[in-house]
Amino acid sequence: MKIQFWGTRGSIPVPGKNTLKFGGNTPCVQVLSKNKELLILDGGTGIRELGDKILIDFPDGVEINILISHTHWDHIHGLLFFRPFYFDKYKINLFSNENNGMSVENILTAQMHPNFFPVSIDNFKAEVNYFPIAEKQNYFFEELQIKTINVHHSHGTLSFRVCEGDKNFVYMTDNELYYRPPEEYPALESIAKNNNDLIDFATGTDLLIHDSTFNVKDYPKRIGWGHSNNISAAMFAYLAKVKSLYLFHYDPIYKDEDIDALEKECLGKLRDLNADLFCKASYEGLALEI
Repeated sequence: MKIQFWGTRGSIPVPGKNTLKFGGNTPCVQVLSKNKELLILDGGTGIRELGDKILIDFPDGVEINILISHTHWDHIHGLLFFRPFYFDKYKINLFSNENNGMSVENILTAQMHPNFFPVSIDNFKAEVNYFPIAEKQNYFFEELQIKTINVHHSHGTLSFRVCEGDKNFVYMTDNELYYRPPEEYPALESIAKNNNDLIDFATGTDLLIHDSTFNVKDYPKRIGWGHSNNISAAMFAYLAKVKSLYLFHYDPIYKDEDIDALEKECLGKLRDLNADLFCKASYEGLALEI
């Protein structure tokens, strides 16, 4: 199973000289099974370049499964620029939770209202199918199995555990790891007590992609926003006994050197814990195989 990052930022795209190392696009992660089954996690602005690559890699068409963790703008605002929608060789299955009276199809077509976008859904040439997904369910594709759980963000936000044979990883963006008191430095015991169900969900995974929007110093000013700090993410990975942790969904105000610092602080904490796990800040273009 191959994994590639096409967008790692949170909230809003941040192109420019200060984001050259980690990239400025919002969340999008590609998964490719051994048999070339194509899965995409989230449709932030990173999905635009991924779509262009798919046209090159699969010129005769391919079935594409897109899973949306939740429908905040930064996770869907690249979808309409995903070029395979506009070619009849492609079959695209779009999966999302149904929330606040909106179906999966509503989520896409609402963006195409004339006030917001110049073309309508009638311009799609691909075969597009819409499927609702929910927490604590298993979904099966040809080679890949998806498990879901709700996380600590807005109602209905999902984390995905993606499995192929004995290999698996967890995508847990937009999740606020709880601990008490939140204004203070996180304590391992409090992380364990207040996130037990999520620790169980991620336990033993080969790779964990986890929200690390803030550093531990900035987090107290943003308690309740639905995002984690880097130190709590490192503690969570340690408690879940994962093999590797990739930091993700960075605050748009952070420059490349700030994200370097996020990684350095996590590595220091993991050394303090004598943790036998790999940790890295994810960046656009990073490709992994498990």
